[in-house]
Order: sequence, then C-alpha cells, then structure tokens
Amino acid sequence: MNDIKITGMGIVTPIGQGVNAFREALFSGKTKFSYLQRPGRENPSKPFIGAELPELDIRSLFPQYSGLLRSATWSSQIALVAIAQAWEDAKLTSDKVNPERIGLVIGGSNLQQRHQQQIWQRYQSRPEFIRPTYGLTVWDTDILGLLSQCFQIQGEGYSVGGASASGAVAIIHAARQILTGATDISIAVGSLFDLSAYECQGLTNLGAMGSERFADSPELACRPFDQNHDGFIYGEGCGVLVLERADSAQARGVVSQGKLLGWGLNLDGNRSPEPSQTGEERAMNSALAMAHLKPEQIDYLNTHGTSSPLGDRTEVAALKSVGLNHCLVNSTKSLTGHCLTGAGVVEAIATLLQMNSSFCHPTHNLIDPIDNSLNWVKETAVQAEIQYAISNSFAFGGINTALLMSKE
Repeated sequence: MNDIKITGMGIVTPIGQGVNAFREALFSGKTKFSYLQRPGRENPSKPFIGAELPELDIRSLFPQYSGLLRSATWSSQIALVAIAQAWEDAKLTSDKVNPERIGLVIGGSNLQQRHQQQIWQRYQSRPEFIRPTYGLTVWDTDILGLLSQCFQIQGEGYSVGGASASGAVAIIHAARQILTGATDISIAVGSLFDLSAYECQGLTNLGAMGSERFADSPELACRPFDQNHDGFIYGEGCGVLVLERADSAQARGVVSQGKLLGWGLNLDGNRSPEPSQTGEERAMNSALAMAHLKPEQIDYLNTHGTSSPLGDRTEVAALKSVGLNHCLVNSTKSLTGHCLTGAGVVEAIATLLQMNSSFCHPTHNLIDPIDNSLNWVKETAVQAEIQYAISNSFAFGGINTALLMSKE
C-alpha cells in the first residue's frame, strides 16, 4: 500500500475551480449557498437551497473537443474540466506514459437526472424527434467514454455506483487496479450528480435534504454537527484524483502529493437510509488495520458530516467508539454543500490540501456542537501538522467507506 502515490488532483466546486482556488476557499471558509436556480431545479412555491457552480463555457475552454461537447451532459462537461486539471497536475502528457496502462474509474450512477427530465419534458408530445445521442447519455458510462476519448485512456475502465460514497468507492477501485497490476496509473472521478427538482423534492420528503428551519436564510442552512442542523444541503461538485505506482511516478519525475495507505468498504445489510454506527466503525477500523496504524496516530478526520441530525449523531458515536476523540475534526460539506456522488473525491482532495498546507478549514455554522467531547474545528481555520488523516463517506443502501491517507 505504501507504493500507491497520489500525483494529480482536479476539482470544480461552487467555492473554487482548480486546486489553488479551492485551497484558498477552504482556508477562508468561503461558501456559496443560495437558492437552486439551474433550469430543471426550480420550485417556484418554495425554492430548494444549495450551492451551484457558476456558468462555465466548457466548449470555449476545450475547442478541440467542441464536437463531442455539443451533446455532452452537464456532469460530463464538468468531469472534463476536472480531469484536465488532474491530467496536467500529474504530467500525464509525458511520452513515457503508456495509455494502455492508464485506468479510469467513474464514481456515481444515475448521474444525469436533470438532463433526462428536461429531455422528457421537451419531447413529451413528439418523442420521434429525440436526438440519437440521448441513447448514449442515459448510460453512466457516457462520462467514461467521453473522458477516455478526449484523453486516449485505453486501460481498464468502468463506472461504480455507491450513492453518496461513490467518489470514495472510485478511489478504492482505482487503487485496486494498481494493486492487481492491471494499471500503473489509475484515475478516480467523483462525478457531479446533476439532480432535478424531482430528486430534490423526493429527498426533502424523505427527511434527508434540508432546510425547513432556514428557508429564508440559505447561508445558515448547512450546519453539520450543530444543534440546529436539519438535513443536508446539496452542492454541485466534481473531483479527480490520479493514483500511481511509486516507480511509475519516479520514472516520470512526478512529485507525490500524498499516499493512500488503507481503506474500509462495507455494507450494513440495510436498504433504508438510516446510518449504522457499527458499519461506520468497521470501515474506519478496516482502514486503520490496512495501514497498520493505531487510532491515536491519526491527526485529522474529514467527516462525512452532512448536517443530517441522525447521520451526524451516528458518526460522532462511531468516532468516539473507534478512539478518534483527539483528532482535529471538520466537515468540508459545510462549505461546499453535499456533492453526493462527487463528495468522496472532493473531500479526499480537501484532506490532502489541508495535510500539505498544515491547516484545518473552518466548519461553517458550527456554533453549538451536538457533542463537545470531540476536537472540533469550528468557524475559524486552525494551523495543524497532519501526518495521517481519515476521510469518511457513507451512503444510502448501507454503504460505509473510510480512506486513510498520509503526507508524503
């Protein structure tokens, strides 16, 4: 496991596009919460709260791919922006890279719901005029195909669905590609989950998505681990990590930005959305065991931290049970919103940036914690030396993941 290096990062979030902008946004505690306004998410009677990306003219950014992008979905376009950043960061343009030894794992399923809803509504009375490319975009592998064509990735590739843990599951599968010898370099994409108003309403009715309490104050709505939390707040976002064998990185002279030392991935045996303390404990303990580390050696933990009352309470109990009370603890979702399928990679990148820059970012709106026995980073960033860190991602369907990373 010590041979798996992280050599490239790419990220697109509402608070920052690109690694440097994202790092600055994290440190300053920047947020972009407002009412969702992207076409297909409107709800005139009671607008949904969230954090959306600024408008980006992707085709002008990538004129060489203009033809492909003409029919590409929003999720695909944003994935292209993020992977281009990571590709350059990892210096994958080198002639020493064999495209048949590069793998690609897309994290997420049912990613393009808003796009599909808009197509159905537009062609409801004249379905015979639906574009043929719709037959491509209904598949999650459409993003896989677009990215593999643009960057000529020809190794092992597939998409993996893990609901809100999809990004972390993608990282784990990318690492497994390397460990089995299928690839030398593997790219994990935490895709943007492009939900429509239908998904927003369904998740609200389920009691998962907030915020009734702060309907008139969007900037106050996302508050993980605070006594006044009432559900997760959606955020658009996509993250990309490049994982690589140590000898591959060394041969190209690429500087490692961290190591993936271990992980946990398990099921609760439960279809419902309720979290499992036992499942979360197992994931963190598995990551520790794989990395041959003890709980007291972990310096920082990036929580799943959604702002859901039951989810937050369960995660706090799991952290205490595993023996991680001493760690510095925060929630990236308090700044970005919940990026759902993209969250696992977005938060892994946030973890690496804090580790390499020796700080922990604020937890927005964490004023009155639900439990004062943890080492919270509240509304102000703190300086911190971080050698070992864990990033948690949990999901509907009883999916629990934990990634354990170290500073290079």
